[in-house]
Amino acid sequence: MSYPPNTQRRASNDALPNSAFSSARRTAPSNPAFVPRAHPVPRKRRVPARLHPLARRWKTAQICFLAALLVVGAITALPLISSSLAAADVDAAERASLEVARLEGERSDLPKTASFDVPALAQYPELPTGCESVALTNALISRGFTLQKTEIADTWLPISDNDFVYAFMGDPHDPLGNSCMAPAVIQAGTAYLEAQGSELRAVDLTGSSFGTVLSEASAGNPVICWCTINLQPAGEPYRIQQADGRTYGLYTTSHCVVVRGYDLNAGVVLVSDSLAGQVPYDLETFAARYYELGAQAVVIK
Repeated sequence: MSYPPNTQRRASNDALPNSAFSSARRTAPSNPAFVPRAHPVPRKRRVPARLHPLARRWKTAQICFLAALLVVGAITALPLISSSLAAADVDAAERASLEVARLEGERSDLPKTASFDVPALAQYPELPTGCESVALTNALISRGFTLQKTEIADTWLPISDNDFVYAFMGDPHDPLGNSCMAPAVIQAGTAYLEAQGSELRAVDLTGSSFGTVLSEASAGNPVICWCTINLQPAGEPYRIQQADGRTYGLYTTSHCVVVRGYDLNAGVVLVSDSLAGQVPYDLETFAARYYELGAQAVVIK
């Protein structure tokens, strides 16, 4: 009976006397195929050099610092992940806070208070979604023009089925109508003023600081501004449109009012609102909504 090579070698080794086995083990290196049964000599483990106490402390500090960065990064990023516009919202609120603090400061060039008369015609019931056209109507009346509440919406405001930047998208007489942006109000205001032979113009202030809005109001110029209904958070836009390098959004809370003054001592902006009437709004909150809606403003001057 033949054994497998390894088994046969093991049987031969077991049959050798101790002295012969010792001799065979000594001569094993001359036979590459020979594998002795002796226990291998354990390898010496590498013992790392001990770190100096200062080095250990520095290493621990590095680990703690990196862990802290990860925690802070996660906490900061979590709220921003929840909304695609959250970063923009944070910037708007921060910008409003800093600007209002500057305007209320001792070095502000603005008078502490300013106000003038602007009517607050109600958009309901004729124009349930026509706040922009009514805001323009209120501003024009404050400048001495006589016109009916629906005249701007019916005669001068561009209407479209799919463009809400240069026209009103939908029908301002319809509760399911949408909205329009500053360029549409500019067109309507310019067309009306030119038809009256007036030297006044509808001037686009979009992109201007909120301080510029208050500066125009301090000069007695009615400023049409985009904000939100009751200054509630804007939320997410349900439609977006690009135009002239700007991004415009349609919001369910979008609103349009006329700024007719302010009181820096009381921290309020005085507004002609086609939904709420003549109201003082919190200065900082109004500024934040103004920036959230794209810093859109039109002044009649």
